[in-house]
Amino acid sequence: MFRSTAKSLLIGGILVVSTASTALAQIPTGIDSFQAPTTNKFNCGPGMKTYIVRSLNNVRGKGIRCVKFNQRRTSKLPTIAWYGEGNWQGKTYRHVGHAFINNRYPNLRGYASDIFGNGEHFKGNFPGNLKVQIINSSRIRVTGAWNEEWIAATATNYKPLRRPATCGKYFDQYRVSDSVPVSQGGRKGRGLRCVLKVGRKNTTWFGNGYWVSGKNTYSHLGTRGIKGYGASDICGSNFGSICNNFSYGSLKLNPIPSGFKVTGAWRELWK
Repeated sequence: MFRSTAKSLLIGGILVVSTASTALAQIPTGIDSFQAPTTNKFNCGPGMKTYIVRSLNNVRGKGIRCVKFNQRRTSKLPTIAWYGEGNWQGKTYRHVGHAFINNRYPNLRGYASDIFGNGEHFKGNFPGNLKVQIINSSRIRVTGAWNEEWIAATATNYKPLRRPATCGKYFDQYRVSDSVPVSQGGRKGRGLRCVLKVGRKNTTWFGNGYWVSGKNTYSHLGTRGIKGYGASDICGSNFGSICNNFSYGSLKLNPIPSGFKVTGAWRELWK
């Protein structure tokens, strides 16, 4: 199966973020959060690298990849993790993936699953049948079950899909609340976490939601590095108004019955 092509895309205009006075995204207190400006250009945000996508089979479509890199290479942790979405010939898709080194390094073995149930057309699962090649800092090629190339960009005129409300059967799905009850000073809010099953379980996830009010929305990609878990918000457009980056090791996912208690920079219950 292929993924998205990017043709006639306007590239340019680095997304700029400005500081806000309070922390309203995934963090409870004490850390400034950043507000993504309104813009017609899309950029994944400061914690990830933005790529546009073209089909190696000349299939028409548009799409983006928000890629988070791990500086330490180990077979047990992803070299890259990504969130992707777009359309092929007008048929929409949305997915989360990660790729690991193997005995054919520098080629990586990739795993990905489609998020569906929100109007997406594609409903695929790719349990290790993706060959991911980091050609250089500006190009990543994915072959095997897919046949596409990702091209780095500062920004693109891509218009994102509407925010998902469900993950689909290929993910462990959790609903999110503050770990402190509202009656005891916890934040009001709700959220979704889609945790990949393929590859190494409980390693990479996509999340979205809001804290305090429906205007303080966020979307993020989280994964695990050598120092522990980290996450980056996907900024602006339909993804959310909050634009933060949480370094590897700043988050701890503590297993509890039916989910996780997240501590460190965040204060969340996933159930």
